[in-house]
Amino acid sequence: MRSLLYPMNSVERTDKSEQMSALAQADLQKFVATRNTPGLPKNAAITDYDLRAYDLEYSNSPTLVFTGKLPVQSAKALRGGEFDYYVTVVAREDVNGTPIKIFSSVTDSNHLDAYARMEIIDAVDADANGRGDLLFRLYSDTGVSYSLYRVYPYDMKKVFEGGSGV
Repeated sequence: MRSLLYPMNSVERTDKSEQMSALAQADLQKFVATRNTPGLPKNAAITDYDLRAYDLEYSNSPTLVFTGKLPVQSAKALRGGEFDYYVTVVAREDVNGTPIKIFSSVTDSNHLDAYARMEIIDAVDADANGRGDLLFRLYSDTGVSYSLYRVYPYDMKKVFEGGSGV
């Protein structure tokens, strides 16, 4: 069985990280603009992130998954501690190699009751059909659960959620 990981050299990884970070930053700004949350610092940059690339259909066309955290030093979470924004962006590349967003999820430390924080676990062939799906761990204010998503060329759909535990 072939790996679902899409190989990238260090130059590609840096380039894709910058492009995906820009998509994530734009989604963070939209989230902040539509909610009563602390504003983003002037030169806010997502420095704590994870970028993974998968070849889900074995087509040599990567699906990029970017998960990041942006701490806001001047704000406090409702339950004490640090206030953080969390963002997950999934993108497919167009013919020019530019990531096109097909899914995003944004939340913050104070809204985990309504919007869970998504963390990529890995890509798996859940149906044994030769096609990969994305498995995420979801952190909410009540615990941890898991979701499996099927990726299509211009969309991503949840096919399973469960396994709640603390």
